[in-house]
Amino acid sequence: IGLLQVPAVLFLSDTLGSSSAYMTVNAQLLNVLPGDLRGGAAKHLEGFRLGAGNWWQVFYISAAILGAFGCSKITGTYGVARGVPVSHAVIGGFTMIWGSRMASGCTSGHGLSGMALL
Repeated sequence: IGLLQVPAVLFLSDTLGSSSAYMTVNAQLLNVLPGDLRGGAAKHLEGFRLGAGNWWQVFYISAAILGAFGCSKITGTYGVARGVPVSHAVIGGFTMIWGSRMASGCTSGHGLSGMALL
């Protein structure tokens, strides 16, 4: 992950992170809605619609999900983990996304990218 920081900064003028991918996907979904249903969110999300600087994070997250799935299938550990109910995990996930967007990035992204830039 640390080695990926260098090309991300040099070629995309961006640092590693994943919460912006959520904004890019939402910008595409919002673009499908008629203009009167978009509201003020469309203007905020407009900057996330186009450009390699936005889409590379979507591919980065998709690759992480596919990699985790592949590893779990290969090692025979695929399945539902015991612990928190799925509803709590989903609510917690959306809360984390909301918080990370309020802070313009998640703590792990700030930590990885911030330390690399330092």
